[in-house]
Amino acid sequence: MLKTRFARFVPVFIALLVLVPVGTAFAHSPVFPGENHSPATAYHIDDPVKSWAIYDELDHLDEGEYYEFSMARGEKIQLALLTPESPAEGGFLPSFALLVPEMTQSDEAPDHIEVPAGYGATIIEGSDPGSAEYEAFSPGWYYEVASMTTDAPTDGTYYVVVFGSMQNEDTHTNEDDGNHEQGAARYGLVVGYAESFTPLELIMVQYSVQKVYAWEGQNQFVALLPIILVLVIGGIILYLRSRKGRAPKGISKWLALFAGLAFLGSGVSILYQMFLTFSVTGFDRQAMITLIFFVFSVILGVVTLLYALRDKPILTTRRRIGLVITGLIALFMWSGLYLGTALTIAAALAPPYAGRRGRDASLRIEMRNTST
Repeated sequence: MLKTRFARFVPVFIALLVLVPVGTAFAHSPVFPGENHSPATAYHIDDPVKSWAIYDELDHLDEGEYYEFSMARGEKIQLALLTPESPAEGGFLPSFALLVPEMTQSDEAPDHIEVPAGYGATIIEGSDPGSAEYEAFSPGWYYEVASMTTDAPTDGTYYVVVFGSMQNEDTHTNEDDGNHEQGAARYGLVVGYAESFTPLELIMVQYSVQKVYAWEGQNQFVALLPIILVLVIGGIILYLRSRKGRAPKGISKWLALFAGLAFLGSGVSILYQMFLTFSVTGFDRQAMITLIFFVFSVILGVVTLLYALRDKPILTTRRRIGLVITGLIALFMWSGLYLGTALTIAAALAPPYAGRRGRDASLRIEMRNTST
């Protein structure tokens, strides 16, 4: 029976839900700042020990972008600078400066970098790493061009300034020293080392990942296309089934069917992104982590579709709870792009059948379950 099969999946889902965030010790909480072109408008990082991945772009190569955080003496400062495009191919190579309070010995900062009074600068020049690295959880790719780990020499507010230059003479023009084409000077700044996620950050990952795909240079419609295609193809198959009298029985099952398609669409999207990343990085063993998320999406999709496509089982209270749990697991496992979760929970709250016979059957099952 489907009830037995569904119940068998639930503890597996819960166990993996607990275990997978442990693996995200290799991931970062994504941030997308706004205008921050001076120390006065610097983007504030509340907890510089927690690992953050800040995705941004330089609109002008004759200015820097500023980030600030507070440190106590002796605390570890860990920074890394990333780009989505090879500096050898795109020409853009970012660097960063760490502005330290009460620093007596200082590197010479570029003229367009504003160093506050009483601060010194440590310049970390970017360099071409030659190859991209595989990010398992998005999945995606990046080039790490610079990094730094040091202990804070004093209490106070520290600044990180990201700036860049064009290295490729073929792509460099006189205008590159001023205005730079939007999106061509993208960078990522990683701050901190302690990996942790709030529930809200986990919920927002699906939205943030789409923004990361845009940061990588992907067309946003193409990035969503795998999910769209699965929904469209699934809808066509459903239409053909309905013409043969095999349509889902009741609004609950209709909602669950499209929820299941959204989960399967996420699985297809994960595979698409994984192979797209392989085209940049080559095969990487971390793809096994990516495949865990693929399997999750497929299981969520299959379980939901089994409920939607079968005349039985009746939508009992237990199955309503099961559908809600499935939707919440999908939300925290980044499957269904929110649509799957919304439709699954809606399916749990909807009436099971439109006809009297279905309601009577549901009532008899509820009474039997209550008596036992």
